[in-house]
Amino acid sequence: MESHPKVRHPETLIKNAKAAKNPSKAYLINDRVLEWVTNHVLASVLLFDVALIIPLLSIPASTTVKITLGVISGSWIQWWALPALQRSQNKIQDQNDAKAEVDHETLTYLAKLQDEQMTKLNKIDEILDEVKK
Repeated sequence: MESHPKVRHPETLIKNAKAAKNPSKAYLINDRVLEWVTNHVLASVLLFDVALIIPLLSIPASTTVKITLGVISGSWIQWWALPALQRSQNKIQDQNDAKAEVDHETLTYLAKLQDEQMTKLNKIDEILDEVKK
């Protein structure tokens, strides 16, 4: 779809907002790294847990060792998955906010354009009425 100069894309709003919050390149690189971690490490964390739980069930160790390893495994999910999910939710919320802003700008532009058109049509009607008389 072709873009229109009066209609901004939500991605430009998101990029501009990120740059306005922190214009340093380090922040933008860190944001990309966090996005990659969110998209890729979460699956590997689940694989890690599966790989840990199966040996926990089969290794000949004391119950204390197994419980300790289980707690570490559970903590691993909390340390990685929950912040990753929060970053994903923040990203989705930013996208929704940007889309709402762009929709509002577009609707405002269309409403103003319609007002101009109606004003011109009313003037044309007045001129036609004058011509008829």
